[in-house]
Amino acid sequence: MKWLTTAIAIGVGLIVLFDFFFSLPLVNAIGAAFREWTIILTAFAVLLGLINLLSVHLSRVLRRNEPSAGYSALVLVVAVLVFVIGLIFQVPSAPMNWIFDNVYVPLQGAFFALVAFFLATAAYRALRAKSIETTLMLLAALVVFIGQAPLVNAMTQAKEWVLNVPSTAGARGILLGVALGTIATGLRLITGMDRPYSE
Repeated sequence: MKWLTTAIAIGVGLIVLFDFFFSLPLVNAIGAAFREWTIILTAFAVLLGLINLLSVHLSRVLRRNEPSAGYSALVLVVAVLVFVIGLIFQVPSAPMNWIFDNVYVPLQGAFFALVAFFLATAAYRALRAKSIETTLMLLAALVVFIGQAPLVNAMTQAKEWVLNVPSTAGARGILLGVALGTIATGLRLITGMDRPYSE
């Protein structure tokens, strides 16, 4: 049975790959159908994730002795409320926009405000000058940090150079590595060397 799932995965991967590189009417139609199926499967995956989330928090609420039971009850109430409002008024509607603007956006701002403190402590631990590399990282971080201040105009050009030359080069190297890793993983899946779908 494993060979059947492997053959289906390889066939689907090759068809989508050929659809990306070649303009053949039959292959294009099949590739478009596969992409539509992917959207449908993604929607079911999101639904399964929502059901799993609700079941985990419902079990915490039913146990009652956990300290996070109140937060789990709040998650359940909000999830059911948003789901019901979305079913009744549809997604692009005034009630859903109100929930997004007055609940989601403030929570997102509070979350990122808390993340700033975690990033500051992580930067303090990571940028302690223990070697030449960490010293260079610390100097680059200080140049960018001081260059962001509006009162210090002398560091602006140094900050722009750090952001445009070494930082951009590092980001492009990371993106190239991610792209090559994605290609290698895709080829391993298409050729059947990795078979997570049959295990």
